[in-house]
Amino acid sequence: MQQYAVEWTEWLVHRVFFWESDDAKKGRILRAIHHAGTYALATLIIVSHTIYPAFWFQTGILFFCVLVWIQHMVTHGCVISKVEQKLLKDESSFLDPFLELFSIEVNEVSKQGILMLGSSLGVFFLSLEWVSRVFHVLIPFVRAQLQVASSIVHIPLPTSSL
Repeated sequence: MQQYAVEWTEWLVHRVFFWESDDAKKGRILRAIHHAGTYALATLIIVSHTIYPAFWFQTGILFFCVLVWIQHMVTHGCVISKVEQKLLKDESSFLDPFLELFSIEVNEVSKQGILMLGSSLGVFFLSLEWVSRVFHVLIPFVRAQLQVASSIVHIPLPTSSL
């Protein structure tokens, strides 16, 4: 599965960056887009919890994070990083500066472990927060709508809580 995903993504990169013939330049472009996307996702997570805490926005971000997490679990790491490394013919990744900062040995196993652990924890906490939003926002909203509908149609609602 991992090899198929890397080959397909590399084929897609060659088709999208059709104007560039040098693989190293394609790899650098892809790395820049990958890093920008990672920082943008982290920024959107922060924005969705501070400036714009809309339920639909948090749901969309959680959905995208779950897709990324599934990709990390199925392919044992990030496919885009593996394509970058293949095009650039190097072994560096997004996590290398962080691993060096905390004096963790930089190898493929530590990179995969930190990546999977980080994405798993992120999706776990975003999911917990989403479930709590459903429980504390959506259920009272549905209850209020049922009370309005029952008063219009004159259907008595049960008095027990949902």
